[in-house]
Amino acid sequence: MNPITIAWLLLPLLAAFLAALLPLLARPAVLLTCLGTAAMALAAQQSWLPDSLQLLGPLGITLQPDALAAPFLLLNALVCAAVLLDGWGRPRSKAWPLLLLVLHGSVNSAIVAADLISIYVALEVVGIATFLLLVLGGRRRQVWLGLRLMLVSNTVMLLFLIGCGLLYLEQRSFALFGVGQASGLVLALLAVALLTKAEVFVAGLWLPRTNAEGPLDVSALLSGTVVSAGVVPLLRISAEAASLLPVLRWLGIASAAAGVLLALLEPDLRRLLAWSTLAQMGLVVILPAVGGLSALGHGLAKAALFLLLRRIPDPALAGWRQRPLAPRLWWPLMLASLSIAGLPPLLGFLAKDQLSSQLPGAAGWLVTAISAGTVAVYARIWGPPLSALRAPPASPQSAAAAGASATDGAGAPAGATLLVAALVLLSASPWALPLWAAMDRQALTGAMLKTASVFAAGLMLHHLLSASADAAAAAGPVSGPTSDPAAGTGAALPAAGWRPQLEGLDELLGAIVLLAAALLGLLGWQP
Repeated sequence: MNPITIAWLLLPLLAAFLAALLPLLARPAVLLTCLGTAAMALAAQQSWLPDSLQLLGPLGITLQPDALAAPFLLLNALVCAAVLLDGWGRPRSKAWPLLLLVLHGSVNSAIVAADLISIYVALEVVGIATFLLLVLGGRRRQVWLGLRLMLVSNTVMLLFLIGCGLLYLEQRSFALFGVGQASGLVLALLAVALLTKAEVFVAGLWLPRTNAEGPLDVSALLSGTVVSAGVVPLLRISAEAASLLPVLRWLGIASAAAGVLLALLEPDLRRLLAWSTLAQMGLVVILPAVGGLSALGHGLAKAALFLLLRRIPDPALAGWRQRPLAPRLWWPLMLASLSIAGLPPLLGFLAKDQLSSQLPGAAGWLVTAISAGTVAVYARIWGPPLSALRAPPASPQSAAAAGASATDGAGAPAGATLLVAALVLLSASPWALPLWAAMDRQALTGAMLKTASVFAAGLMLHHLLSASADAAAAAGPVSGPTSDPAAGTGAALPAAGWRPQLEGLDELLGAIVLLAAALLGLLGWQP
């Protein structure tokens, strides 16, 4: 199986080279590589591949296409295929499928790499491919977003490279198994870089503005699959370094709580989804054993939601329930958001149940409370009622006023449909069946009751916040520094104006430095 594994890793890059020579083959080449990655994900899940593959001697490349990598590989395959299908009928730059192939292959490499130098190279290629996809339209704002992303990425990868060098000085090896005996300085440098790539806590604050102002298909890739390139190495390192795991656990909980709070205050749907990514990726890094399932459920649903947003002309949440959507948009939007909220039997339910049941003490209760907050976040987009979808507006003028024309074409959203279908079908897949089988009747009943309580608490919180916002809107516009002119009437909480502004480049770089210092203090200076 070793030659097959190597050929699979090289396939996207070879396909990109071939597609550059023969552009007609570009899109089929993307689908072929995605199919190959999905097959490798299944093989890794079933342990048909070697757990470790070492190349070029003890200091060379080490690959681990193991069970941890399997769900992330499947996620990469499905999201890349969905993004390609979603834009199949639209005119595209010839460079788009080539960059998608490079991104797909580099994410695969970052997922299975088990030595720091290979991870570094893969993450750099991921950053470059993401940058080029982001600026491909040539718009001035997109170029700035891409440069901002590259400056942040290059800064943290420099810290990562310094950590690699220090680890070699200490262990005479770049292998991940040596990270367990590494000093606190090395762990802090590696962790802050990977936390930035994984979009966790303050290191991930570059994401909301990028998602809100960049192309939606790139946003789907960022929240759906690019995060995997940072998450998997972080999970591998935390499994080796016992001192890092509790730090990541509380950083993940803090990231989840902050993301939920900011999503509740957000008047724009695109930014709400970005803050939700910050929250959900915090949950992914809490437990390595559950991280793959959590990332798979979240990535499929979040990428589907971003692809659906391309067919919704107004992302403002003000008046959302008065703008009926076509059924082909309503159903996937509901299923994807309900999965992230944790409704059984969708994949998100299994991930949240495993996470809360395996976390000890206060951490488990905090995750349950965050889950209730997640329900409140997505309750903001649950609607309009199905009866409103069946009743067409009386005239084209009224339809435009109500926002009923919420598509950019007559076709069904193929990419989002693929992702939501995978989200449903994977609930009975090799990734989920063992978890269902492990639940006896009593455990399943307890999980259902707990989920019902979480949904009840979340819906109650949503009702209270909506009533507060309506009361503030009825009282008139808020003047002074606490006003939010972008929110519109009833769009957000009365206190939305106090949200911290931490998304400028200088604030982002400062937050990364402070996080590195905090990690160094928590992990201890061990020269």
